[in-house]
Amino acid sequence: MKLSVVPLSLMFYASTLSAAGINMNESHRAVGREDDIRVDAKVLTDVITPGAPIGITFQIHNLTNSSVAVAEKVCAASFDADSQTITLSVGSEIPLDGEMPLMAIIGPGEKKTFTTAATVARIVSAVRSVRPMVRYLQIKVSVLRDLVPFRAILETQQKQEQAQSVPLTDAQFEKWLEGNDTILLNELPIRFESRRGASFDASQRGPASGMR
Repeated sequence: MKLSVVPLSLMFYASTLSAAGINMNESHRAVGREDDIRVDAKVLTDVITPGAPIGITFQIHNLTNSSVAVAEKVCAASFDADSQTITLSVGSEIPLDGEMPLMAIIGPGEKKTFTTAATVARIVSAVRSVRPMVRYLQIKVSVLRDLVPFRAILETQQKQEQAQSVPLTDAQFEKWLEGNDTILLNELPIRFESRRGASFDASQRGPASGMR
């Protein structure tokens, strides 16, 4: 059961190319790879609580021979009670209202690091039991591989200091869906603290599934 998320205008987020990198030796970092694009991430929050932003730093390594792009400021969080998992979705898998958001371009062989955050609207337990409401966090990042149909828009965005979302034609919308890849990172066990102050450290209950 997926719950609604906080609208983007109410989310806290920040992005920077000079953010701290990902420590590859961290035991609980998340990693995902789709062919020749790799994403590494780390959670910036020690404890996740209801209503508080969940911040992450993520790094995209483009191992292809052409540029790719990500809407790094588009971030939303949802909670699935059955799997007890919060999913943090970065980027635009399907353009909202058919508009192309501001994109960050990662060149061939380039690495870029970003920081972003989102807040889950509601966290409720699907069943009444002693088990924790939240046990895992999963990050997924949507990357646009084929930039050719959007070259003019991207060039305009790069020139503008405060670029706005741009409506896509029907043909461009279809090209977006065809050229977009969503990279799923491994689940991370997390420490969750309810409003009543009780906490649960899922990392003490063994590794999460889906580790790569």
